[in-house]
This record gives sequence, C-alpha cells and structure tokens, in this order.
Amino acid sequence: MTNSPANTSKRNIPVLTGQSILSQVAWTLGSPSIVLPFLAVSLELPMFVAGALVSVRMVGSMISDVFLAQPISARERKKRGIAMTEIAIGACLVVALVIAATGKVPLIAIAFVSAFFLIGLIEEIQSLMYTDLLGDHVQSRSRMIMHYLQLGVGGLGAIGLALLVHEITKENPPFSRHSAIIAVSVTFFVLSGLSILAMSEGNSRPDMGDQGSSVRKRKFTENFTDIAAMFNEAWFRRYMIMRLPLVVVSLSVPFFALIAAEAHHSSAKGLTAMIISSASGYLVSAPLWQLVNMKSHRAVMVTGNLMVAVTGAALLSVHYLDFDHDVHLHAVALFIVTVAVTGISSARKLYFLDVAPKDQRVKGAAAIKSICRISGVILSAALAAVAHMHEVAWAILFIVIVSLFAAIACYRVVVPRSKVPVQS
Repeated sequence: MTNSPANTSKRNIPVLTGQSILSQVAWTLGSPSIVLPFLAVSLELPMFVAGALVSVRMVGSMISDVFLAQPISARERKKRGIAMTEIAIGACLVVALVIAATGKVPLIAIAFVSAFFLIGLIEEIQSLMYTDLLGDHVQSRSRMIMHYLQLGVGGLGAIGLALLVHEITKENPPFSRHSAIIAVSVTFFVLSGLSILAMSEGNSRPDMGDQGSSVRKRKFTENFTDIAAMFNEAWFRRYMIMRLPLVVVSLSVPFFALIAAEAHHSSAKGLTAMIISSASGYLVSAPLWQLVNMKSHRAVMVTGNLMVAVTGAALLSVHYLDFDHDVHLHAVALFIVTVAVTGISSARKLYFLDVAPKDQRVKGAAAIKSICRISGVILSAALAAVAHMHEVAWAILFIVIVSLFAAIACYRVVVPRSKVPVQS
C-alpha cells in the first residue's frame, strides 16, 4: 500500500525537525559569526583580517547565488545534497583547526580566509536546497513551528554542551579550549548530515521535462539577466526596499563579537560566555518571536531593529566611559542582538515564503541574496577597515544608525500577515 502525501509529510516533519536541531547546535558551537572570529583574534590575526572574514564568507555565498541557483532549482532530490553540505562544512572547520595548530600567522590567515570562503559557498548551496525542500514538503504553519523548535531546543543543547566542554577544558590553554568546542561542532554537523537521509523525498513538484538539459545550455549572462528580471515583479521590489537595510543590521552579531573578542580573547570565560549568550539568544527567540510572528512579521522586524539600535548605543556608552571590562556586559549585549537578529532573520524568511510565488521561489531567493551579498561584502569590508584603522566601536555606531532606518523601512513596507496570500 502506497503512503499518501499527507502521511509522508507527517513522517518527514519529525525527521526534518531533529535534523534542524542537530544543525542548529553545530552552527552555534562553530559559528562563523562568533566562534571563528573570536578564535582568529586569539590567534593574533590582524583586526582587518578578522573583520574581513565576514566579507569573504559573503563572496562565497554570492557565487552560489549567482551561478548555482538554477541547477539547484532543477534538482528534484535534495536530501543527499544537504547531507553532503553538512559534512563538507565540518571538514572545512577541521582543516582550518589543523592549520591553526601550526601557530604560523600568515598560514593561519590563508587557512581562515579559504575556510570562510568555502563555508560561505557550501552554506548557500545548502540554504537554497533547504528553502526549496521545506517549501515542497512542509506547510507554512508547520515551517514556522519547526523553525522555532529548532532555535529553542538547539539553543538549549548548545548551552549544555558549551558548559560541559568549558568544565572539562577550563585548565587547558586557550587554543585547546577553542579546539574542543569546534570539534564538538564538527561532530554535530556530521550527525545532522546523516539524520536528514531518513526523510522520504517523494514527487512533490510537476514533471521537470527537459529542464535539466536546458540548465546545462544556459549562457553565462543569463545568471545576471535572471536577477535583473526579478525587478519586474512588484512583490520583489517591495521586499528589497525592506531587505537592503537589514544587510547592515545582520552585521551587528559579528562586530559585537569582535569588540568582545578584542577585550576578552585571553579570558578563560570569554568564548564560553559568547557561545552561551548566542545560544541563549536562540533559546529565548523561540517562544518570544513565535508568539509575535504568528500575528505579525512586521512587529518582529521593527522590534528587532530597535533592539539592535538601543543595545548598540548602550554598548558604545559603556565603552567610551571605560566601563566595559566585565565580560558579562559584552555577553548581555551579544545576547540581545542575537535575539533581535534571529527574530528579524526568521521573520523575513517566513515572510518571503509567504509572498514569493512558488515558481519564483528559488530564483527570487537567489536574486535577493546575490544583491544583499554584494552590498554585504562592500559594507563589511568597509567596516572591517574602519575597525582596523580606528576601533570596532565606530563600526557599531554605523550599525546603530542604519538599524533605526531599517525599523522605519520595515514598518512602512511589510504587509500585515492577514493580507498576505499564504504559499504552500
């Protein structure tokens, strides 16, 4: 007897939820926005290199958006591809860690730049596949519940593991402590990759016909004309007005982490405090934003932007008054911006799935990300240069100002949930 699509969907939801929780733990413990820049500063890499790693990661992601969106869209089966990307990201972390053990700063810099580029490239391939997979196999409300369960349980798991590793390694040198955290992260990337293979990926879309062959015949310039063509769509133009300022807001987490690393990278509690702060942010985000998001994506985005602006202003105040010697101040600031940015990111992704037509979902996601990546590369490189020549606080000041503008843009552009046609 053949399983019905409804039964298959019900069976897939627990599998995808479990996989996403394992992946959340892995990303939290091996975060390219917090853990790896913290490690880079502790290894005495120049501040410009540590800050520019954000740009390098975005370049890798941008290449995936521009050149790989169409092949990914044409690929009917995606679970094995997602499994491979999880394991590949873990491999990148292992290689970077092994080279960091040599202690040679120029070699470490090359290794970190290469690792961040590959992580950005692979992460975006995974994101494009995962967006389409969820759109095909999970309904809108279930996507939202699954997403916030991932944040809550994954955040709680990351906190427990970070505390456990801290207790086991607290007497060890800094590099040994940091390596242990990343090793646990790699383990969870592998477990996440293996777990998604348990889902059932049936036929959930119309016959693709000869699309596979047409993808191979695409001209180079079509990768760019597809992006330009998206501006003919009214929903896309409105989304971009809201989305572009959020590029700067998303940089708050790595730059808040950088100012914390600058002050506390030699502390035995520094990295653990940052991981617990970010994981706690995910944990709090789950019930908080799920409750608000059920009624209004706009409320989440406006509130999140204001939280970043207020927290950044407060952190700048204590920094210039020279009251920020305590690691807990930076931990609290990172916690708040993690809650805010997680809420904004979740709301805009869920809002995108609601407003984007199915036939434009992957193309639209790739176009939006390509444009935002280009902007992000330029802005993050500029902020890294400012942090290197002056101090990280100046970069945070710019983020505060743009966050206020982003709050206004989200309020004016985002359509209330009750007026948005829900896509399956």
